[in-house]
Amino acid sequence: MKPRSAQGRRRVLSLAIQRFDRTAALHTRIVTIEDVMVLQVLPGVGVRGLLNGTFDAAEIPMALYAFLRDRGAPFTGVPVFPDRIFVQQYVYIRPDTGIRSPADLRGRRVCVPLYFMTASLWHRGLLKDEHGILPQEIEWTTTTPEWEGSEIPKDVRVSLKRGPHLGLEALLDGTVDCLMTEAAPIVPQDQRDRVTRLHPDVHALQREWFGRTRCHPSVHVIAVRQAVAEERPELLEELCDAFDRAKQSAYYLLQNERMTGLPLMRTHLDETAALFGEDPWPYGVEGRNRAEIDRFLGYAFDQGLTRRRLAPEGLFDQPARDFAFRARMVEGADLGGLDSLLGYLPDGGQG
Repeated sequence: MKPRSAQGRRRVLSLAIQRFDRTAALHTRIVTIEDVMVLQVLPGVGVRGLLNGTFDAAEIPMALYAFLRDRGAPFTGVPVFPDRIFVQQYVYIRPDTGIRSPADLRGRRVCVPLYFMTASLWHRGLLKDEHGILPQEIEWTTTTPEWEGSEIPKDVRVSLKRGPHLGLEALLDGTVDCLMTEAAPIVPQDQRDRVTRLHPDVHALQREWFGRTRCHPSVHVIAVRQAVAEERPELLEELCDAFDRAKQSAYYLLQNERMTGLPLMRTHLDETAALFGEDPWPYGVEGRNRAEIDRFLGYAFDQGLTRRRLAPEGLFDQPARDFAFRARMVEGADLGGLDSLLGYLPDGGQG
């Protein structure tokens, strides 16, 4: 039985998330969750709202979620990862620095938006794993204050220079020699000859790295206030199901290459299926996600974000861990059915 109030109705809950193709069906109500109001918010708003009790569930950074679980904070979650990035594509230098490869970053000045940002942990983890460079061997600059309660290791040099989040300005004004960030910054037209990616063929690099590691780093996860999960025990499974179905809606749309404005979309789809398989954006704790999450939790512990080495299964309660996600892509488009071309699900979006 679903828990009901004295008036016989469940309380309406709030879910604060960004809008991506894999979550759009939740915003358009193609996929619905009974008694849950879905709100579109910026990442920082979702974090603040979850922490102060405004939101019942929200999309938050993986690093913050690991930090909260490590501290025993009253939050649980579901293994749904709305945002993933290959961080190698977001490493920038000025040509005049003489930096030609990541191996040249030892002893240099590097800007990251936050030291404990999820992407930053991956950047530093790859520096150590691929090039043998430790965080202590770099002088770090950040643009945004760290989370309350987090402590940067005493043997690591970090200085805060407040500014626009992505940190491009610190690279252009000479404060740092390299920028490791989480998105492609907008470079002014008259400055474009002063900014270049460190990796000249980042597409080939990322393909090779994924083929070798099977990692496509998750940077966001869905967190839920523990009291809400206890108030509504079926909520964790309801969220898993809804996000799974929203992703299936996105897969339906992606199957028709004419639904986007990218001229090479069919090539991108075929390449993605060949490399990533029939579920290129997997949810859940099992499969390739387990090794990826475990690798990230190792970085979180090694770099001082968590006080103990967390395990992937320790991040989520059993109903969420055991959920069987079903969304899959199929090859080709169903041009004879309007429903699939609009992202509609066969049963109208109801679980």
